[in-house]
Amino acid sequence: MENEPEKEPENEKKSGPGLIKRLTLTGQFTRFVVYLSAAIPAIIFLVLALFATVGVIEPATFGEADEIIYIGTSMDFLLIAIFIFTGVFGIYEFMRLKRVRKIDDRFPDFVRDLAESRRAGMTFTKAIMYSSKGNYGVLTPEIQKIARQISWGSSVDNALKAFARRVNTKLINRTVSLIIEASRSGGNVADVLDAASRDAREIKLIESERRANMLSYVAVIYVGMGVFMLIIIILCKSLLPSMLGKGAQQAAAAYASSGVGGGGGITQKAITEVFFYASLVQGFGMGIVTGVFEEGNMISGVKHTFIMMLVTWLIFKLLITGI
Repeated sequence: MENEPEKEPENEKKSGPGLIKRLTLTGQFTRFVVYLSAAIPAIIFLVLALFATVGVIEPATFGEADEIIYIGTSMDFLLIAIFIFTGVFGIYEFMRLKRVRKIDDRFPDFVRDLAESRRAGMTFTKAIMYSSKGNYGVLTPEIQKIARQISWGSSVDNALKAFARRVNTKLINRTVSLIIEASRSGGNVADVLDAASRDAREIKLIESERRANMLSYVAVIYVGMGVFMLIIIILCKSLLPSMLGKGAQQAAAAYASSGVGGGGGITQKAITEVFFYASLVQGFGMGIVTGVFEEGNMISGVKHTFIMMLVTWLIFKLLITGI
């Protein structure tokens, strides 16, 4: 009879629903769906970018003279593909980190209740099963997943490790390691859990203070990006037209007729394109740096990269034009 519960999860793993359940419990199913929903439209626009490059798709034009707006160039399709992927992925990571912070806030309460249950004489398994019936806010579904994994025959250590992989924060990884080591070593486990709970609260407080201090740096980066774009607008709309006006064109023509060099000359469109590519690179790099300042990792910078590159593209398309 004791072996029957262990056979059920094995049978479920072989079936379709069992596979989906395992992916959900490990936190990989949602991530896979998000990646797929971002990748498919991005690939479609990459194909459109290829068609536009070889001339199958011609861009539409709006406006007159120097205010022509091109819609549907190969660069447009390429950037839209990047925007779709970074936008979907960035929003997903933003929502996930927001949820993870709430889990971090309630996790010390869960560890403290485990310590109280151990003092009451419960085993780790019973303590977790009992805690799964409580209310820990956003953390409650995660505890219920741990309880389900244990009820399906998984060990407490594996269930806690799977939980740490799903959430994947320094606070929870460190605390889960302490809990697992405490359960293996024996002795006064309740005191170890209490210490882990206090340690988790202190780490959470330090991270909150660091994040609050970094907000000023994030604001400085956005202001710097705004000033950079304002300078580009002034250069492209005021300075370049005056520099490359009729006088510059006459000088270039005289230089070409003298036979000293080629008759090429620099056009405003060429300079604008250089500014455009430089602004995109600037937006990408500053977005990644912003994520490092904000959360301490580059993945958090994807949403900032999406915002800065999208704003850059819209400014050049609608205000500067000619791209």
